[in-house]
Amino acid sequence: MIENLIATLEECAKKLPPGFRMKPIQFEKDDDTNYHMDFIAGLANMRARNYSIPEVDKLKAKFIAGRIIPAIATSTAMATGLVCLELYKILAGGHKLEDYRNTFANLALPLFSMAEPVPPKTIKHRDMSWTVWDRWTIHGNITLRELLEWLKQKGLHAYSISCGTSLLYNSMFPRHKDRLDKKVVDVAKEVAKVDVPSYRRHLDVVVACEDDEDNDIDIPLVSIYFR
Repeated sequence: MIENLIATLEECAKKLPPGFRMKPIQFEKDDDTNYHMDFIAGLANMRARNYSIPEVDKLKAKFIAGRIIPAIATSTAMATGLVCLELYKILAGGHKLEDYRNTFANLALPLFSMAEPVPPKTIKHRDMSWTVWDRWTIHGNITLRELLEWLKQKGLHAYSISCGTSLLYNSMFPRHKDRLDKKVVDVAKEVAKVDVPSYRRHLDVVVACEDDEDNDIDIPLVSIYFR
C-alpha cells in the first residue's frame, strides 16, 4: 500500500515544472474557499476510523481545530518534528540502525538527549527468524483448525489463540474444540464481540506456541486477511 503511494507520488512529481517548490500557506479555518477544513476533517475522520473513534462532521472539526491550534506550538510540534526526521530516514532507505535516534526532551529544564536505538531481539526457529516488529499475514477466510495447521507446518504447536482480551481457543478447554471448524473472524465476533465494519479486511490475533520440545516460542502478531 505504502509502496503504491510512493510510486504514485513519484509519477506526479515528474509532471511538475523544473524548479518547482512548494510554498507553505497559513492555516485559516474560517475561509471555506481554501478547503483547509475539508482537508483537516477528512484526515481526522480517517484516523478516527482506524482507531474506532467517533467521526465528526466539518463543523465539529472546525470547532475543535479552533481550540487546539495554539497547542501545536509546544511539545506536540517538537515531538512531531522529531518523528518526521526519523520518518525521512525510513523513506529515503539505505540507513543503518546507528543512523536513527531516540530522543528524550524536557522543555521545563530544558533538556534534549539523543541516543542510538537498541536493536530488537531476534528470535530464531528452524530456518526462520523474526523480531517483535514483524507480522505474519495469512490471506483467506480460514478456520481455527486451518490456522493451527498453518502454524504446525512451521514446526509450531499453538495452544492458545486470543483476540484483544478474549480467548478464542485454548487446547486445555475441551469445549473449545467445537470452535475448530469455525472461521476465525466468526469466533472473534461471537466470543470477543469484535465489531467488523464492511471496510475492514483483516483481523489480528495473538498466538501462544511451543516447539517440538515444548519450549515456548514468541511469534509475531498474526494478521488474517479474510476479505
